[in-house]
Amino acid sequence: MYGMLLLLILMALGGFWLCVGRTKAPAPTAEAPVPASPTREQFTPEIEIPEQDAGIDEDEAEKAEAGRERRQEPVECNGSLEAAEIRRVINGPPRKQVRTCYEHRLKDNNLLQGQMTVMLMIAPSGAVRNVSVSGSLRDAQVYSCVKRVARTWKFPRPEGGCVRTAVPFTMTPKL
Repeated sequence: MYGMLLLLILMALGGFWLCVGRTKAPAPTAEAPVPASPTREQFTPEIEIPEQDAGIDEDEAEKAEAGRERRQEPVECNGSLEAAEIRRVINGPPRKQVRTCYEHRLKDNNLLQGQMTVMLMIAPSGAVRNVSVSGSLRDAQVYSCVKRVARTWKFPRPEGGCVRTAVPFTMTPKL
């Protein structure tokens, strides 16, 4: 009987000690900061992208361009330019310029990928006279940039007048 009484007293003291006599838990120590994961080397464009006219913003420029395109009458293009000549020009700086336009946007949207077709009207002088862009990429900023750079491209003079051509591009992130 004394054993049971002693056991009850010990349990009561243990419970009292757990509830009241316990000291505060030690404050958590600050852990060493986790080092930032290494970032991918930032893309440095090799090709200069022409800037838009600083006098008007992008929306106004597109509205003005759309107005100009609507007022122009359709032009018959009966000229010819060898496909090899077009490929030779496109595979030079223009391909890098298009890739630069895409990679600038890829910084903001790392899931951006798709195809686009650049429709060109090459004037008898070899300059790009008209540009339109479409495709599954569906990014207005990339399309606007590609239109801007495409107008700077120079082709050999077509025989017999202007030429219309479509140039496909597949845009996927580099790993």
